[in-house]
Amino acid sequence: MKALFIHDHYFVHDKVNDKYYDGSGGSFTKYMWDRYLSVFDELLVIGREKENLPNKLVISSSNNVGFVLIDDIKSSKDKILKYKIIKKKIKTEIEKVDFVISRLPSTLGFFAIDICKEINKPYLIEVVGCPFDAYWNYGGMLTKVIAPIQYFKLRNYVKKSENIIYVTQKFLQSRYPNKKQTIGISNVNLKEVQNVGSVLSFYNKSFETFNIGLIGSFHVKYKGHVEAIKALKYLVNKGQKNIRLNLVGTGDSGWLLDIIQELNLNQFVNIIGLLEAGEKGILPFLDKQHLYIHPSKQEGLPRVVIEAMSRGRLVLGASVAGVPELLSEKFLHKPGDWKKLANQIEYIYSSKYMWEKMIKENIEIALKYKEGILQEKRVSFFKKIMNERN
Repeated sequence: MKALFIHDHYFVHDKVNDKYYDGSGGSFTKYMWDRYLSVFDELLVIGREKENLPNKLVISSSNNVGFVLIDDIKSSKDKILKYKIIKKKIKTEIEKVDFVISRLPSTLGFFAIDICKEINKPYLIEVVGCPFDAYWNYGGMLTKVIAPIQYFKLRNYVKKSENIIYVTQKFLQSRYPNKKQTIGISNVNLKEVQNVGSVLSFYNKSFETFNIGLIGSFHVKYKGHVEAIKALKYLVNKGQKNIRLNLVGTGDSGWLLDIIQELNLNQFVNIIGLLEAGEKGILPFLDKQHLYIHPSKQEGLPRVVIEAMSRGRLVLGASVAGVPELLSEKFLHKPGDWKKLANQIEYIYSSKYMWEKMIKENIEIALKYKEGILQEKRVSFFKKIMNERN
């Protein structure tokens, strides 16, 4: 059987070696496609095309996986002009497969569901985020007008569909309910969890610099970078001179550099940029941090928070989406509340007696998100759908 996966994710096609690369984020790799290939014989991926090669670290090409890329939609006018062409191209590909996996919210994903209903093709929806939070926190008045429109659109599509995978256990289910066949499965790809002993040996070492990590794309401004920098400035002004904020992410960080320079924080902030996912980049980075913070204003269930917990890191986060499913209330702050974040960082730093308990709790929670456990649930759900269809 052949399945089709569709989402607005960017991919880059290097025509020289005929390889496809993840164009934004680095999580769409062979390991992600293997999740579906354990159920289907072949997988066709439809996403958006990015012309430049910003990220050749992470390859997306894999055996039994094909790609069809759609020209990037850069504006509403562009979307209207290309609507028929795009939809026809997607329909042609959907007709060739047995099953469709539509990851929402995404423009291409919505197109795919319309087509599936039109030609009676079985499909499943993966709900990975809240468009209301994304648009509301993105920018100016226009995006705040779009936010409720996108909210009701996703709510309507989910309500009228039969098979839904949510990445959260509660949050997305409550905002975008479905009374038919649903399950909550995170899309984190967690292969191992650190043992408590090795983590404690790291924290028991003396250190001159208390490292704080934050991972989030620089091309969006709702990932909490500004709040993290304001919290850092507050702490530096109070005399905390041995802390450093280490930032990892894709996109142009120029706007952030301007803020850092304006606040005279150059010596306290390290912009690392892009790192490869997993054990070749992100995990070694996390292993060097004493604290991971995630002050993002919009999420589904943030994979990186689970990854940080799996490495036994101390973690603080904003109380958005599925984050409260991972962290207890005392380690949460309201989105945008940089002063509470600063106070929490200061409290964590000065409360070493709590570290061992926090480390053990985080590792225990992360164990529930190991890939083997999640994949067993995922395969079982897919097979149930296919058996009922047959």
